[in-house]
Amino acid sequence: MINWLCGSLGLPLLEEDESGALRLNAAARDALGTQASPRNLEAAIRPIAGDQAAAAVACVRRARQGERGELSFSHGLHALFVPAGAGRVQVILAPSPSVEDAALQRRALATDRSARVSHELANALGAIAGWARLAKEGARVDEALDLIEKSAETAWSAARTVLGEVSGQTGTEPDAPVIDLSAFVEEAARLLIPKALKKSIAVRTSITPGLCVAGDRGNVWSIVWNLAVNAVEALPQRGVVTFQLTATGQTVHLCISDNGPGMMPDVRARVFEPYFTTKRSGSGIGLATVKQAVSDLGGRIELDTQPGRGTRFQIDLPRAIAAEKPRKRTISSAKRSSGVFLSEHIDGRFLVLDDDPSLREMIGTALQMRGAEVVLAANLNEALRAQGPFKLALVDLLLGDQRGDAALAHLRAVGTVNAAMIVTGSELPRRLAPGGEPDAVLRKPFELRDLYERVAEVLSRERGSRNAAG
Repeated sequence: MINWLCGSLGLPLLEEDESGALRLNAAARDALGTQASPRNLEAAIRPIAGDQAAAAVACVRRARQGERGELSFSHGLHALFVPAGAGRVQVILAPSPSVEDAALQRRALATDRSARVSHELANALGAIAGWARLAKEGARVDEALDLIEKSAETAWSAARTVLGEVSGQTGTEPDAPVIDLSAFVEEAARLLIPKALKKSIAVRTSITPGLCVAGDRGNVWSIVWNLAVNAVEALPQRGVVTFQLTATGQTVHLCISDNGPGMMPDVRARVFEPYFTTKRSGSGIGLATVKQAVSDLGGRIELDTQPGRGTRFQIDLPRAIAAEKPRKRTISSAKRSSGVFLSEHIDGRFLVLDDDPSLREMIGTALQMRGAEVVLAANLNEALRAQGPFKLALVDLLLGDQRGDAALAHLRAVGTVNAAMIVTGSELPRRLAPGGEPDAVLRKPFELRDLYERVAEVLSRERGSRNAAG
């Protein structure tokens, strides 16, 4: 997911492969310039970080141990360090917003949104990594799988938000959905467990069930999760984080508190400022995001903290009445008009061409679950070595240095594929390679239902064309 998100937004991505070798996307190569090719990730990050090279290398090393990190460099770049499993690390770079020049105000606002989304993705990925470790150790496997799925949905929502902004489609509903805040808070407390276990921190809850608010789900989750993570990170060993959720009349009261070191007056005065942080590898994004989210939901936030006496955040939000549970919808609803059922069998051989191994494997597995024979390829050379022909090719738009439409044109020219689908998180380029025009487009991020329906539509058109020709 990180690979295609960075490609869609033009963000530099530096990452280590399974052997520890350095891989750079096109934007990262541009960022490094004409200097000699670095041997590894630590060597690559030093010139980018400049006078903060030591701090950046420390973030890389901590990320190898499973600890995510963020760092704003003095020359205007913001780095996100993401553990990628098996001791590997991914580093995402984004411009830090600058408001000194009035002509750059609009660009700064757009960058700020990207930084906030990067922060939300990092939080979700951190929860996924923590619960995955517990599951691998054989602890609470069913609960781990459930919470990994929920964290992935959070990351999916954040990606959908930023990609909607890039394409100009906000996806805003005319009426704000009603959200079960009680369930959100309970879920956040459970997701904190792996992070809290590392420091022997106790997580306590006092949650009144069935309390709802109306608004964007991303805003609600940002409030709960950012405050929860900050509390755990601020606490020493064997501290306590407490979640309380109550209601008075038409107001819901959410309180997240800890018994940690508290804040000095000068820190308290600036804590909600964007990019202000006292953490060695912090970004200053989390609490600024919380304040904006509370405002967007029509609420207010208060901070009570003193040195040596812990920290307490009190959020008051307008209460909403829970809607009746909707009737069970069928796939042939207004949004799903094709009438495709997920249990339909898929025959034939399919080619999946994508340089992101996680997405490539996911698409391939999903098609195999429906009976398809699938060949996976990470680049055009691998696809050309595969024995065709294929009934359908699913080709990612961004394949390292090559665009997917050019690769598709090549595959069609040698007779490997005919029908094809481009998979992308952004708009198709205005000019496609001759012969690289897709029969359909699958937008990232997508659900399996979207994948199955798109495949069925293309195959149906292909059958119709053959019948007409016959």
